[in-house]
Amino acid sequence: MKRTHILATIILLLCSAVITTATAQISGSVEDIVTGKPVEYADVILLDKETKTVIDNISSESNGQFRFANIDAGEYSLMIRLIGYDIFTHEPIIINSSTPTFNIGVVKLQPLEIGLAEVVVEASRRQVIYKLDKRIIDASNNLMGSGGTAVDILENTPSIRVGVDGEVTFRGSSGFRVYIDGKPSFYSGSQALQQIPAGQIENIEIITTPSARYDTDGEVGMINIITKTKSQKGINGIANIYGSSTLSNGADFMLSQQHNKLQWHLAGHWNQPIRESDFHQQKKTIVDGLTTTSISDGPRRSKNYHYGLKGGVGYAISPKTSVSAELEIVHNKITRIGKLAYSETISEENEEPISNNYNSIDNYDLHSTVNSGKIGFDHKFNDKGHELTGSFMLGYEGGALEYFESDLFNQNNQREQGHRAWEAEIRWTTQANIDYTLPYSETGKFEGGYQYFSYLEDGDYSMQFWNPVKQEFYWREDIYNTFYFQRGIHSTYLIGSDSYKNFDAQVGIRGEHTHRVLRSSIEGSNRTVNRFELFPSVHVGYNMPKEQNLTLAYSYRTNRPQLFYMEPYITYKDYYTAQIGNADIRPEYINSFELMYKKNLGENVFQSTVFYRSRKDKIERLRIPYEAGVTLDSMANVGNDYSLGLELNTQLKLKKWWELSLNGNVYYYKVINDLQAGGKKETSANYDFTLNNLFRVHKNTRIQIDGNFVGPSVTTQGRSESFWFVNLAVRQQVYNPNLQATLSFRNIFNSASYRNEITTADLSSFTHIRPRYPEITLSVSYTFNNYKRSQEQTRDNRDLFEGTSH
Repeated sequence: MKRTHILATIILLLCSAVITTATAQISGSVEDIVTGKPVEYADVILLDKETKTVIDNISSESNGQFRFANIDAGEYSLMIRLIGYDIFTHEPIIINSSTPTFNIGVVKLQPLEIGLAEVVVEASRRQVIYKLDKRIIDASNNLMGSGGTAVDILENTPSIRVGVDGEVTFRGSSGFRVYIDGKPSFYSGSQALQQIPAGQIENIEIITTPSARYDTDGEVGMINIITKTKSQKGINGIANIYGSSTLSNGADFMLSQQHNKLQWHLAGHWNQPIRESDFHQQKKTIVDGLTTTSISDGPRRSKNYHYGLKGGVGYAISPKTSVSAELEIVHNKITRIGKLAYSETISEENEEPISNNYNSIDNYDLHSTVNSGKIGFDHKFNDKGHELTGSFMLGYEGGALEYFESDLFNQNNQREQGHRAWEAEIRWTTQANIDYTLPYSETGKFEGGYQYFSYLEDGDYSMQFWNPVKQEFYWREDIYNTFYFQRGIHSTYLIGSDSYKNFDAQVGIRGEHTHRVLRSSIEGSNRTVNRFELFPSVHVGYNMPKEQNLTLAYSYRTNRPQLFYMEPYITYKDYYTAQIGNADIRPEYINSFELMYKKNLGENVFQSTVFYRSRKDKIERLRIPYEAGVTLDSMANVGNDYSLGLELNTQLKLKKWWELSLNGNVYYYKVINDLQAGGKKETSANYDFTLNNLFRVHKNTRIQIDGNFVGPSVTTQGRSESFWFVNLAVRQQVYNPNLQATLSFRNIFNSASYRNEITTADLSSFTHIRPRYPEITLSVSYTFNNYKRSQEQTRDNRDLFEGTSH
């Protein structure tokens, strides 16, 4: 705590030391001429007026503002472009000693009348845009995402891994928060990303060292999904449908309309992803002198169902004040089935080993229906960023039931052992926030706010076992358990940001009070926690000559244990694998540092990031012998770990028709184990690389080929091996610019696999999971927009860069 206070003091001193001064600069802001809303991520390009050489290239901020700092004296041209809008140009801009600053004011971009599909094929934005505190992934540039979800878009993102089971990890961790349009998602981690159809995503923001504005949960930061909510006059829409060789299928749509002061949107999705893998596992356990060796072989199949519908309205009470409301209902169902051949050999000292062969069948079903509602408001005091916003969300998840069954049959197909388990629960989630922004100069501002989060879960767990003598299932009263969990977090934050000559700085402090209650019918398992903590953040950027940028960032974060980490009762994943929570597990605390360098060479970008992360009280799943042939997984604070690495990203435009990006991530990892559960100190060199090629072979045809290599990783008990895979996708406009089809081949050589090995004094376990075959997906997308431009509007057709002539 003392260290936190020292950091907070340093940050407050830095805030007070921010000084502004007049420096040569060009600034302005960008708005949509139809909606009047700020336009984010627009390419703002500064050129030499005579030679048309690119001097600098930046992107507009979330409030539409942009600024070029430390400009030399001279005459310039300004170009602003964004897919879906006409290009804006302005010249001359004269910078000299008498006029060192130039503010172009508000630039109102005119939407194009053509559909999104044509723009996607003929023009493209940078695949990755870098900001002071985040990076932005352009969803439209990833053909492999077609027919998929946010997970598929992220697959080629630097430092992000997608496992064979769809689990997403970032820099080796699944500890990240997911936001949707700047608001925390109802779900967490990979589950949240799997809910969002790729066709409804505009951009994905990755924030590795979040500022004090955001929740502190998530050791490696947060992922913010920006959906396609931009609306023009008339009815706007997009519809997608897909099917695959694994029989996965789905469809989604989005409709919206802007009519004077009223804007509405309606969206729905229906998604049924299917995964099939071959499963192989070998285990050896030693319990009370009894050695059990087992081998499991066979197919596993998962089929998930995601159905949802949401609708909302926004109303502009005045030019500066607006309100919004949204309702959403989502049904989720996750199913898994495994049919394995199981052989078992039990041996005891001085005794003959006994061998048996079984057929194992396990089924898993988790389903629930989520109802949620949101309201919000936005008031702008002026056009310079002085504003007050707020929102409130209430979600209810009813009818949630987690069901599991596992059976062992002998060679005569007679059941010898079996389990049945039910976990029924209801869940309530409440989120509220109010945020205030106060600019105090042309470049500086203060931000502050209050946020509240509450999660409540109430339910019970019951289980049946098979009685082979009576040939019936019976209830295990000793396992029956009721539980209640509630976590409430009150948060306040303050951020100061400003620019001085070539420097940009943002410093902040966040205070959080956590109240947590865990109650269980298991004796001695009730827990109550009250805790107040401070979380600082610092971001400093330096703009160097020749389109170079250097950024230093620091944030202090936490990983609060989820409920299933703490559930103090035994459940089963299959007949041979039991698991139990730990009511006394502690949060993780993480210090994250980053130093990023970026260099623009025309439309080529080179970026590298050095990162260091130290984590206290690392949470890890440990595996120990439980019964003969059965292992028990539990959660524990195993010790501390450290990561030091380098992340590289290069985006090259080799030809007008060929774009190449190379993403790499190499880091040294060390984990120090403080427990005696067979774990030990481990170190490893981890690495992964992605090579992505995008070819424009025709005006209406694009081809994407990417190769991926995922290196090995370690835990305190073992390691996972490396694997590689190659993807191919072709996108074609069909008949008209609004209709396009994408054919993708995922893991075309069927080389992706998962190999994990655990070794302790009384346990050895080897697991190999491999997809049964490559996946081929066909998706079709249709967009439409009834908006027609006025005949007086003209376009700038200069083609300084490939793609600017729409």
